[in-house]
Amino acid sequence: MKKNPKSASTISRPPRSRLLTSVFFSALAVLVLSLAACTSLPKPKKPKPLPAPDYSYREEVKPELAQRMPWELWQPFQDLEGRPISNRQVILGDELQERGKRRSALDAYLSASSEALAPGEGEATTLRIASQYLALDQAKEALTTTGAFFKRRGSGETEVSVPFALVLAFAYGRHGDIDQSLAWFSKVSVQGRPGGPAAKVAETGVTLLLRTLSDIEFERIGVKWQGDTFINQQVGRERLRRSSVAYDPDDYRSDKPFWVWFDTTTAPTAPATKGEATIGLLVSLSDRFAGLGRDTKQGFELAVEANNQSGPKVALQVRDVGADPAAASAAVRELVASTGASVIAGPLLTEPAVTAAQTAREVRVPLVSFSKSESFSTGSGVFRLGATSSSQMDALVAAAFGDYGMSRFAVLYPQTASGTELLEAFRRNVNAMGLSLELELGYVSTDDASVLDIVRQIEGTTAEAVLIADNLDVSEKILRGFSPELKKRLRPLGSALWDNAQKIARSQALFERAIFVTPFFAQSTREEVQKFRESYRAKYGGMPNFLAAQGFDAGTLIMSALQRSLQSGGAFESALLQSAPYRGVTGAVSVAPSGEIARAFYVVEVLRDSFQEKMPSAGAGPVPGGAINRPISKMPMLGATEKVDSGY
Repeated sequence: MKKNPKSASTISRPPRSRLLTSVFFSALAVLVLSLAACTSLPKPKKPKPLPAPDYSYREEVKPELAQRMPWELWQPFQDLEGRPISNRQVILGDELQERGKRRSALDAYLSASSEALAPGEGEATTLRIASQYLALDQAKEALTTTGAFFKRRGSGETEVSVPFALVLAFAYGRHGDIDQSLAWFSKVSVQGRPGGPAAKVAETGVTLLLRTLSDIEFERIGVKWQGDTFINQQVGRERLRRSSVAYDPDDYRSDKPFWVWFDTTTAPTAPATKGEATIGLLVSLSDRFAGLGRDTKQGFELAVEANNQSGPKVALQVRDVGADPAAASAAVRELVASTGASVIAGPLLTEPAVTAAQTAREVRVPLVSFSKSESFSTGSGVFRLGATSSSQMDALVAAAFGDYGMSRFAVLYPQTASGTELLEAFRRNVNAMGLSLELELGYVSTDDASVLDIVRQIEGTTAEAVLIADNLDVSEKILRGFSPELKKRLRPLGSALWDNAQKIARSQALFERAIFVTPFFAQSTREEVQKFRESYRAKYGGMPNFLAAQGFDAGTLIMSALQRSLQSGGAFESALLQSAPYRGVTGAVSVAPSGEIARAFYVVEVLRDSFQEKMPSAGAGPVPGGAINRPISKMPMLGATEKVDSGY
């Protein structure tokens, strides 16, 4: 029969509660005194902690650490009462832990612990800090963290909850204090629900700990703990195992933590709740992509400011996620939990965008990504407004055929992922329109001999136009190799990589007659572009680029849909899918049922001494006599009642 843990013991060990309390705080005292003994000077004031180093970009992902440790029975992204965590650093730490980046997770939790946290989140953060130390095989730090937390609270052994008791049990076991470890495991067996997860972990933990002991130490434990029913049962099983003929005393002897033989499990994440009038924007603001994030943010802010002048007011919450997928995923969870975000916009970079989209689907919040990767998947509440290779080649082929009457093409492409992607998108469009792709030549951009070889091969082509799927520098090198006769009969075509009028102007004669895609032509005479340019310059003191313009178009489209959904009480996704076509500053925008936000880009023709912007006459067919020289502002686009209000 199991004895009352508070009653006096008839065996040679102290009662469990007395052992736990005395050794728990004695150990804490020894740790504190050992630090104090290092100096005889008066105790200095506690210095302001230095910012924790950021390991998240360079810490190697370790799959074995991505698995949840046996004592980690709490739900990620929740406190111990099951409430959603709202602190950004704690959420980020949970994301990093899920990816096996436990050192980075520890840094995030330590950063959070320096903030003023609600009691529930403070307790959850301390538990996570201790857990990370233990997972990183720093048992002493785990014990110090836990002991200091309960000392600050003035709590005794009886007030230590099961999650902390499990951490202490494993930490003391790893630290070599077997009696304390067994005492905490026994406490868990009493406090935890019989047959529940914690009780099962305690049972397995004791089993594995006993297997690491020498025969002498094991027998000592057997005598000392025979009065504890729970521990005595595990001792009996271990004694039976050791009596087996196949028993090898070195089976579990190693420098590894005793829990490495533990089968761990993961816990599901509960869905979060959504709010009504907040947009979350994910961008990079503090790393090598900071310029991209800043430009996107400024354009988006301008759209929110313009549209907030009428209709329901919408708040904008911006989060810096760098290039880190874990940070992007954590930001989605935090924005939903702390602000009730109705929709998330961003990120721009592919890997964070993919991860953020997965998390957005999980927590059921709509997301509009700016990724341009062809592999990015839309649908199920995820949308994408990005300058994809497909959208660029749609515009280029439509212009070449519909406005210039060309039907025979060649492609010169670098043998890179982006070069191949542009080739495939161009090929799809040419084939879909029944046109002819007569020549495809790949080359290595950094190899002059390779570039010269494709220049020689293209001299005999009968194509009317050639797509050079590379940047301006390499394209200029290729064009300089063309013979005068080839230049007269072969019109150069370029992707958005050529969208730099100032740079082309320095070699304008070389690029004359060329056509390139322009996601945003800053020199445009279109009214909407001129007004956007003026507003941007007035607010930020500089000229906008494509990312600022794309941020503005995305912000305008999202604000319009969100304000309509707030007024009607309908869902944001439905409002966005029902959006009227929008003549944006980056092109004509419409939302497809798939979640892809289609954008018809403009193209620019390089003339002898100027540039001419055009909206391609998609599907118009060949036009005798060459280009249609109509001003863009007069081209048939959208009626006044069809346009999405841009705020101007």
